[in-house]
Amino acid sequence: MEYSEQEAYLLSLAGRLLLENSVRTEGVHQAVDRLAKALGIEVRVFVEYKALMLTIKTGYHFSARVSTPVPLMKIDMALTNRVLHLIEEVEKTGKEQEDAIAQLEKIRQTPPLYNRWLVVLMLGLAAGGLAKIFGGDWSSFLIAGFATAIGVILRQELGKRQINFFSIVFAAAFVGGILAGMAIRLGLTSTPEVCLLVPSMMLVPGVHLINAGLDMVENHMSVGIARLGFSLMTLGAILFGLLLSANLTGTLIAVSSNITALSLGEDIIFAGLVAAGFAVAFNVPKKILWACILCGMVGHGVRLLCIQFGPGIIWGNLIASTVVGLMAMYFSRWFKSSIAAISFGAVVGMIPGIFAFRAGSGFIQIMTLGSNAGLPLIANTIVMTGTAVLMTLGIPLGIGIPSIIFGRRR
Repeated sequence: MEYSEQEAYLLSLAGRLLLENSVRTEGVHQAVDRLAKALGIEVRVFVEYKALMLTIKTGYHFSARVSTPVPLMKIDMALTNRVLHLIEEVEKTGKEQEDAIAQLEKIRQTPPLYNRWLVVLMLGLAAGGLAKIFGGDWSSFLIAGFATAIGVILRQELGKRQINFFSIVFAAAFVGGILAGMAIRLGLTSTPEVCLLVPSMMLVPGVHLINAGLDMVENHMSVGIARLGFSLMTLGAILFGLLLSANLTGTLIAVSSNITALSLGEDIIFAGLVAAGFAVAFNVPKKILWACILCGMVGHGVRLLCIQFGPGIIWGNLIASTVVGLMAMYFSRWFKSSIAAISFGAVVGMIPGIFAFRAGSGFIQIMTLGSNAGLPLIANTIVMTGTAVLMTLGIPLGIGIPSIIFGRRR
C-alpha cells in the first residue's frame, strides 16, 4: 500500500514527541506501530538516542525512509499521556490525519500543568523529605530544601540560555553544595552530611537511569547504553560540582556512615512528600497525582520493612519497585494512563545517589592517597559502588517484572 507524506509526518511527529519526553524505546515502537496500523500502513521503527527513523513499506519493500532529529530529552508525563490518548482515538474513531497532526502540534505547544514556582517549592519540599528519610534533623530539612530550590531556579535560568546541560548540573550541584557547606560551617545542623548530599541527589537523572535499564531488559541495547552513558556523565558532573563545593567549604564526604532509620509512619509520610515533588517536576497529570504519591509511600514503606526485617536494602529496592510496578499497572488501567506516569515519580526517590556520591568520594581519596590508602577506605568504596549499582538495577527490573509476568498492555 502506498503512503502519503502526511501519514509519514504524523507517524514521525508522534514518535518524536514520545522519544524526546523520555518514553522507553519499546514504548515508542509500540505506539508508532499502533498508529501505523490504524492508518493502514506498515512501518519499521529505528530508535537512536537523538534520532527517530521510520522505513515505510511501499509495494513489497521497506524503501521509504523518514528521519527526524530529537533534541535533548526532557520529561513531561502529561504530554506523553496526551499523545497516547490521541493514538487510541485514531485507532477507535479513524480520526482525520489533518486533525490528528493539528492536535499533536497543539500538544507540543501546551505549557506545563504546574507553575515554575510551584515546581521549585515542591522540589524543595521533596529534598527536605529526603533529608529526613536519611536521618537528617529539621535544620537539614530546611537547609536541603532551600539549597535545592536555589539549584532548581539556577537550572531553569541557565536552561533558558541553552547552556550545555552538563555545565548546568555541575553549576547546580556546586551552588547547592556551597549553600549547604556554609550552613554546616555556621553550625546550623547536627547532621551535616545530609545537608551536603541531598541537594545533589535531587539532580540525579533517575528517569534516564530507569529507562536505560528498561531498554536493556527489553533488548534495545544501543539506546540503553546511550542513556546509561548520558546518566553516568550527568552523575560525574554532579559529583565534581559537589566535591568542589565540599573542598571550598572545608567539609568532607565520608565513604560510609550510619543512617538513623525513621519509624515506618514517618518514612511513609516523607516518602509521599518526595513522590509529590518529583511528580510535579515530571508534569504528571493532576488526576493521577494522588496515585503516584500513594505508590511512592507504599513502595518506600515496603523497602523500609525489607531493611529492618528482611533481606536488606538491595533486595528491598527490587521488591519495593515490583510492588510499585504492580500498583502502577492497576492504576494505569483505571486512569487509562501510561505506567511510567505513575511509577517513575514514585520510585525515582529510591535511586541511590547518596551511595554513588560516597563511592565517588572514596575513589578520589584512594587516588589521592595511592598506596597509603587504608583497607577500610578501599572496602567501603567497593561496598558503596556495588550497593549503588545493584540498587539502581533493581528499580527498572522491579517495574518491568509485572509487565513480564502479566503480559504487555497496549
